[in-house]
Amino acid sequence: MGMPDNPTTKDKIFFAAVRLFSRDGYDQATVRDICREAGTANATAVNYYFGSKAKLYKAILDMVFAENLRRRTEQEKAQPSNGLSPKAKLRRFLTIMVEVGFSDHPVAKDITTIVLREMMSPSQHLDDLVEQFTRPDNEELSGIIREILGEDAPDFLIRDSLASVGGQIFYYLAFWPVFSRVYPEHPGISKYQEPLIDHIMRFSMAGLTATRDALEKGEIPPLLTARGNNDTA
Repeated sequence: MGMPDNPTTKDKIFFAAVRLFSRDGYDQATVRDICREAGTANATAVNYYFGSKAKLYKAILDMVFAENLRRRTEQEKAQPSNGLSPKAKLRRFLTIMVEVGFSDHPVAKDITTIVLREMMSPSQHLDDLVEQFTRPDNEELSGIIREILGEDAPDFLIRDSLASVGGQIFYYLAFWPVFSRVYPEHPGISKYQEPLIDHIMRFSMAGLTATRDALEKGEIPPLLTARGNNDTA
């Protein structure tokens, strides 16, 4: 996922765009800035190699999708899902998320920032991100959670449990600049991956087990799905 040893002009433009989209965001990073960062004086180079800034950005997101698929394919080959317990599947899923999200590789860090920026300040490419990246991950995690809670678990409970599990990782991703200042003694996530995965597993399994028990005891009321049903007059 990094710059080739002998990069072409196209490679230089691509990875310059990764850096600038990460630092400045899609709207603020101009074609001229990208070309300058890539070391080319030709301001038309982006259009020549990629067609437009939008298509260059899409090419970067496509790399994210391909890398995510590659990692999941490798994990599936190493540990086929049909031989794993739901708990083992959850740990495998969390391991991939943490390894991808908290990589020390500078390009990986920039890519993570681009994805977070896209979620918080969407561009025209958000739908692509959702369909090719977020939705497949959500479907996989939802399936694991349903195995743990039971096939009869209501959809809203699966959804909220998914947010609770995944949110533990996204908290660190989104708030690390603040978190690291509040807790300066923290060694950094890249050096803390296994303890973090262990903690999220313990916390998540305890919560999911308690949720399953409450569901079996009838302690979780059905969700009022009609809009406005929870409003007070």
